[in-house]
Amino acid sequence: MILLEMSIKNNYEAMQEALSILLELERLPVGIKFIKTKEEYEAVKAKEPKSGLPYCTAVAKASNSGESYKLDIAHNRCAAASTALGMLPVSEYRLSGQMHADLKVYKDLEVSRSVAHDMVYCQEKNFGILVQPLGLYEKEKPDVVILISTPKWAMRLLQGYAYNFGQLKNIKMAGMCAICQECTSYPFVKKQPNVSMLCAGTRCVGQWKEHELGIGIPADILGNVIDGIWHTIDPMEPKKVKEKLMTRLQEAGLAVPDIDLNNNYYSHAYGIPKK
Repeated sequence: MILLEMSIKNNYEAMQEALSILLELERLPVGIKFIKTKEEYEAVKAKEPKSGLPYCTAVAKASNSGESYKLDIAHNRCAAASTALGMLPVSEYRLSGQMHADLKVYKDLEVSRSVAHDMVYCQEKNFGILVQPLGLYEKEKPDVVILISTPKWAMRLLQGYAYNFGQLKNIKMAGMCAICQECTSYPFVKKQPNVSMLCAGTRCVGQWKEHELGIGIPADILGNVIDGIWHTIDPMEPKKVKEKLMTRLQEAGLAVPDIDLNNNYYSHAYGIPKK
């Protein structure tokens, strides 16, 4: 099947198309690449916002309008993101839990400290970061891919992951540092997807819709996840969704596989008589 074969071969434009078709994405998938040195950063051909941007705002703009940004510590207007992404050392104030205790987002210092100790930061030093739609990556490959979607389509991503890898374990979320940590540094360091309900900060500056959530996926396994989504269409999706998918494939000029419209694994599992 053309769509799947292209995606597995690190064709990120095809991966973007596959995800958009299979998951009815309203936003573009966003590829994140860590930039190690100043020389690499200066060579990257992407917009550097003169007055700076919070990292999650750059992700929002890339997902919404296809813009590309590069951010270093001088142009990322969020210290929490610079810390999570390895551009800024973790301060003792943050690591001790005192910072968020002072902000009164947790019951007491003990709870705040436990949250702080569970945070996962990039261990290697990074000079900057590239944020752009997944389909714009050609010679270089992203490190992490972020998708902003809905619970229904997040479910299909998880089912695609489970098809090839089994149950996704150790999902980590606190509704804090959502795009920078829950969707970027945690998936990158732990080499596994993570789901985020987003956080109050990113919902403010990223202007995400109320029904949206985030998923961060290591780019190295994205092809496997797409493969899993593809192979679970028949057992997972209802007839209406399958019909819409077949139409989208036809409109994109892609091969339409044999799909059993009238059956899935739960069709007759709840005492519903066969018709």
